[in-house]
Amino acid sequence: MEKNKRSVSRNRTWELRVVSLPGYKWLEIVPGRRSGRPTVKGTRVTVDDIFGMLAASWKPEEVAEELEIPLEAVYEALKFASEALKRIVVVAEAPS
Repeated sequence: MEKNKRSVSRNRTWELRVVSLPGYKWLEIVPGRRSGRPTVKGTRVTVDDIFGMLAASWKPEEVAEELEIPLEAVYEALKFASEALKRIVVVAEAPS
């Protein structure tokens, strides 16, 4: 679902198209914000940022505290990454 938000910067106002992700309370896509990658609503924190910290052995609670986001958003980022991986089609050749 798309929504419009107004943004004001240096006396300029423009509309941003926000794409809500069905099934995700804390994630959204805003074209032009972080190259259109999914971010935690109202922030510039991407799923990639969260995933990178978790891959570097940070605990979910530490990630949430460091990035000042809800713990639920960290778990939603994991869910999003998992769903994305399920959509990847792997094509491999059988060994000769």
